[in-house]
Amino acid sequence: MFDIHATKWATYPDASEREFVERVAAAGADGVGLLGWRDADVDALLAACDEHGIEWTSTAAGGAAGNGGDADAPSVTDPECHDDAVAAIEETCETVGEYVDRVIVTVGPDRQALERATQTTAIVSVLRAAAPAAAAADVTLVVEPLNARVDHPGYFLRTVDHGVEVVEAVDHPNVALLFDVYHQQVTEGDLISRIETVAEYVGMYHVADVPGRHELGTGEVNWANVFAAVADTGYEGSVGLEYVPQADTGETIEHAVSLRDDCYE
Repeated sequence: MFDIHATKWATYPDASEREFVERVAAAGADGVGLLGWRDADVDALLAACDEHGIEWTSTAAGGAAGNGGDADAPSVTDPECHDDAVAAIEETCETVGEYVDRVIVTVGPDRQALERATQTTAIVSVLRAAAPAAAAADVTLVVEPLNARVDHPGYFLRTVDHGVEVVEAVDHPNVALLFDVYHQQVTEGDLISRIETVAEYVGMYHVADVPGRHELGTGEVNWANVFAAVADTGYEGSVGLEYVPQADTGETIEHAVSLRDDCYE
């Protein structure tokens, strides 16, 4: 059975770390995602997770708060930023790697002055260099394609296939793909086929409905079918709720958990 975790920036952005964990646990989720470890009260988060029996599942390389990773992090697509990008990932693994399972890597903008192949090679090089730190911390680096049409104009890594190309080129057990269903639907669609095709490369999922990036059931995606497809691949990692709720947040988390549970009845 795969787990369900809720991401703080989206679901409870104004709550303290303790309140965030308490509310997510009360709704029945298995874990929490906190991108911004650098400015967070990590001790309070960990204490609350221990108290409520849930996990801190994921964070972002670089450790700054915000949607889509660390806006101030070195660009992974720029070969001149190679050392700084590797250092940012290594610092996250070394600082909080003992607590989390996944470290999210967003790659940054498309450098128009550089060939796309050059930028892809730069991403592969950074991930390959940072992978030993991830292995030492027993975490997986998950590289994330994002949509450039609605939420992240100018972002370089946009498709699941391109993400798989990167993961294959790195060829390290501690580097995988973050399959964000929301971004994939905005960019390409064909969700269930893509889930089935790339399952072996996926290290984590994120979910939100389309359009609007709100809770599951508010848009066009058939979540019962999508969750069943994820379950049918044998995936046993975590699915992150990265939506901005319109309804009561706790109830939306409970709904997502129930959709997951239905897959295994």
